[in-house]
This record gives sequence, C-alpha cells and structure tokens, in this order.
Amino acid sequence: MWSLSSRWNRIAALAAVALVTASAPGEAPSPKLLLWERGTIDKLLASAPAPWDTDEKFARILRALAEGYPNDFAGVEFPAGQLARVMFKNGSPIVYDDGKEKTFEQRLDDPDIEDTFSQAYPLANPTDTLPADFDPGRIRNEAMFFALYGGTETMVRTHSTQVDFCGQKVTFSKRCGAAEALTKVSTELVALFEKQPDLADYAKNLGGTLNWRKVAGTQRLSNHSFASAIDLNLDKSTYWRWQPAAKLPTFSRLGFPQPIIEAFERHGFIWGGKWYHYDTMHFEFRPELIAHAKAAAKSAK
Repeated sequence: MWSLSSRWNRIAALAAVALVTASAPGEAPSPKLLLWERGTIDKLLASAPAPWDTDEKFARILRALAEGYPNDFAGVEFPAGQLARVMFKNGSPIVYDDGKEKTFEQRLDDPDIEDTFSQAYPLANPTDTLPADFDPGRIRNEAMFFALYGGTETMVRTHSTQVDFCGQKVTFSKRCGAAEALTKVSTELVALFEKQPDLADYAKNLGGTLNWRKVAGTQRLSNHSFASAIDLNLDKSTYWRWQPAAKLPTFSRLGFPQPIIEAFERHGFIWGGKWYHYDTMHFEFRPELIAHAKAAAKSAK
C-alpha cells in the first residue's frame, strides 16, 4: 500500500503536471493510450507520462487486466487536471487510484481499481488459517463488472449461456471467456471424480450461478449478479455468516479438497475459502487476480 504522504504526493504531482499541460481551446485532450493502437501492453506502458511510466505497481495491474480480459481491456487515459482512468471497451473510464486512504470496510464499499489489487490472491495450497480481513477478491469495483458483463440483470442474461457443469446445466456468462473457463473446469472435475468418486458430492446440490442480488448485509452486488460465479454443494460448505464470529481467526481451510480448488484456479477462478471471511462453496471467475498472482510469484523467484 502507498503511505498517505506518498499517495498524496503522487496525486499532487500529477495534478500539477496536468494543469501545466492542460489543453488550450481547440487542442486535443490529454492522451488516451489504447491497447489496440500501441500493439502490446509493454508499449502502452512505455508511452505513459511520468510518473506512471516508472510505476511498477501500475504496470503490474495493467498487465494483469490486459492478460485477464484481453478482449475487453482497452487502455488508460490521463485527462488534464484529473486522475488517471482505466478504460474497457464498454462502460465509462474508471479511476485507477482516487488517492484516498481507506479502512478495510471502505475499500469494500468504494474501491478504485488499485484497491481491487490491494490484497494478492495466494496460489499456494493447501490453506490453513488467515490474517484478519485478508479477503483477496472481495474488493470489487462494480463499474468494472458492469463494463465486463453488463449493467443490468437483463443485459447479463442476454450475454449468458447454459454450461454443462458436472452433469448439471448452469447459467454462466459468455463474456470474458467465463463460460468457456467453467466448461474446462467441469472437464477436469469429471475426470477427477472418476479417480476419486468420494469427491463427486462437492458438485451436487449446487448453490447456483446467476443471481442478481446484493451481498448479504451490504449494498454491494454479489459476483453472482454477473453470472461469473458458482457455488458448489451447500451441504459441503462453510460460510462465515453461518458461524459464530469467534470462529473466524481459527477457521482452517485444510478440509476442502485441494484438487477441486486447483482445477478452478487453473482456469482463472478464485476460491472464497481463501478469504478470512470464508465462503468455501464459492468460486468466481477473476482471471485478472490469477494473472496478477502468477506474475508476483514469478518475480519473487
């Protein structure tokens, strides 16, 4: 995380540069760096104005977005006198970093793009206990999901299809490769269940996929609203709201079958069991977070 002083120093510096370089009447606005014009994400990043051209965190996040959503990530813009914004092919540009210091709850309720990457999703398995409020993936920028999957239930349903998931038909979005990814997960799980029949129950009595609703106890839309999440067997699952709060610090994830988790992760899904506020039935398609995690793991070697 940026410190308060460093974040505001950066914001102030950018504002000063923007005011100096603001377009005069009749001149072109500040640059929009479009991926399809630059050709590669590296060329796009190299074209960014200072200090973004040397901002490693910014580069990692944009690379993850470009890799996770290659057909939807459009680029970034630097409006004169305003904050940098990430662009997708649909929807309005979204502020990358609003410069605000936030509590955990504030990040959940009002995240910018940078906030959604503030906790790196762990690829290591198995997972035991976790630090308080470590919920990589629960911090979601709704505007980004509106751009990716649709801004209304009707739009989401229009872009969805029926997927055969382990012998059951479920509704999943065709956008962003989500339905294709779930189909690949299903293929792996069917093969897994043939070898380990005792695990097949995890893919029965499914909790569902598309459900346009708010997360319990909040005003935030669930990821199920975008037909990009699936809940497995309710009877095999544990959810933090179903248990006493005292359970949170000591809850272990070791009991959930690791091969199922890894089958989902191989195809761009994250597991809700890797959250401090655990939801072990829940898998959601977040290829940008998987790409970001893999890049971090590679750079650490």
